[in-house]
Amino acid sequence: MITRRLLRPASAFASSGWTCTACARASIISQTRIPQQQKRAHHVPPLTYDETFTRAGIPGLLSPHGYLIAWSDYQESLVNKLNELTAGEPIEHAQTKDLAIQFARDPMSASLFNHASMAHNNHFFFSTLAPVPLSLEKVPSLKQSLCNTFGTIDTLKATMLDTAATMFGPGYVWLVWARNLDNAPVGGSSKSRGSWRILTTYLAGTPYPEAGYRQQGIDANNQNAHSYNDYMKATPPVGMFGAHSKSGQEQAKMPPGGTQVLPVLCVNTWEHVWLRDYGINGKRKYLADWWGVIDWGLVEQKTPTEASHPVEFIRS
Repeated sequence: MITRRLLRPASAFASSGWTCTACARASIISQTRIPQQQKRAHHVPPLTYDETFTRAGIPGLLSPHGYLIAWSDYQESLVNKLNELTAGEPIEHAQTKDLAIQFARDPMSASLFNHASMAHNNHFFFSTLAPVPLSLEKVPSLKQSLCNTFGTIDTLKATMLDTAATMFGPGYVWLVWARNLDNAPVGGSSKSRGSWRILTTYLAGTPYPEAGYRQQGIDANNQNAHSYNDYMKATPPVGMFGAHSKSGQEQAKMPPGGTQVLPVLCVNTWEHVWLRDYGINGKRKYLADWWGVIDWGLVEQKTPTEASHPVEFIRS
């Protein structure tokens, strides 16, 4: 689909008899002089505190220049590429999350998946940060729910930060609510609604299970031949593509737009986010500072009701 669209300009010139490269280039430019706002289906999404962050950076985390690199410039580059890849296609107005899930199992659309997934992930990271963040103490129901799974908030913090610090490659560490889609009582016993989990995604990997193996949940740099082969057997890329594969058939059973994994928080470990302000050995300091600027009120807004107001069991 996208490949055919990209080939159209060349075939058009061949059929019209153009022989002058300069004339051809001028023709392309004249044809594309359309108001940019009409052409751009994707835009850098607004952040709640973007004005403050642009002026002063993220206090306690990033300088204004660091914020410019990690959010403004980087997100703009992702959006520009998405507009290029989707212009004139039926998918051009689709949300980045939907694009990532739709094209995760299409090996011919790797670039589209990568840019859509990264745009979604990067926005998710910045969307939970605030200049004067609301503490977790101010959202006691969410705090209690997290403690039900992790024991203490200190355990949750240590697990997330240690996981992120030991990632050799760039990616994200996610706090997600893993929903139990089968809530019906079995044999009269109670059944849990779900639980909190921590997930890792590498490079442009996505936390959503609909994306199959493009979740990219392991660091290949830390695997030996045996462990990597075990992982590939469990989630093989070959056969993952297409509606007739086992994965494709399973994904088809899921409701449109639905998911059993609901992210509420993530930390970005890509070097361009922290290198400018923290230096080559500053990753752990960056991660510790990130924990201090999380707005838990914004996290609670992303949290499903059954998680933020925990009902641990459904009674028969």
